[in-house]
Amino acid sequence: MTETLLALLVGHFVGDFVLQTDRMVRIKRAPAILVLHVVLVTAVSALLLGSLDGWVLGILFLTHLAMDAVKVYLLPPSLPAFLADQAVHLAVIVALALAFPATAQAGLWGEWLTDAEMRGYAQGMAGALGVLLTLPVAGVVIGLLMEPLTRELEGDQSPTGGLPNGGRYIGWLERGLVLMLYLGGQSSAIGFVLATKSILRFGEIKDSEHRKLAEFILIGTFLSFALALAGGILTEWALGAVASP
Repeated sequence: MTETLLALLVGHFVGDFVLQTDRMVRIKRAPAILVLHVVLVTAVSALLLGSLDGWVLGILFLTHLAMDAVKVYLLPPSLPAFLADQAVHLAVIVALALAFPATAQAGLWGEWLTDAEMRGYAQGMAGALGVLLTLPVAGVVIGLLMEPLTRELEGDQSPTGGLPNGGRYIGWLERGLVLMLYLGGQSSAIGFVLATKSILRFGEIKDSEHRKLAEFILIGTFLSFALALAGGILTEWALGAVASP
């Protein structure tokens, strides 16, 4: 069951957070774009499973399409809508893994790979899941959590803007570094990363008139580091769970 669950989870997060571009999200109300997105999620899941099982992929496709249609056409863009959407998708994935536990083992990868190689494949998917949760997924969650504060800061910023998507890439880099340090057993170095970012940001927030910006940066930084550490702990657990026969 573990391999099936990991394949479906990685397929979901790749389809929802990597292959689904910002432009696709903006125009997702177009039926063709909505269907294309669900096809991509299903195709990636089939590839990772190494299986074209009609029941698994059919249920995955129809439930993902139905929930995304509800979210796009009926729910306003918000954190609760995002969480509800993801909760339904993850519940379906867990149910499929429980109902069809041998899907991955019975697929092409299960047939072609030895037991040891299949465990290595599962470990690779566990690592990929940790990276996905820590980088793009956490980035979306932080953006939604910080949205009210972002709106409050509108009009308070300096007219000199930052790089396009600069905040996103900085967040990915810092969480990726925290994840690597944690999994590499160098947790003490994470404090150095936090201190370095604080020093680099000091020039932006040292004036009292920038207090809102200072608080915004601190909240975002602590959220980012907290989610990165949570991703590291989850990844460590998942790698350990699939390491032994």
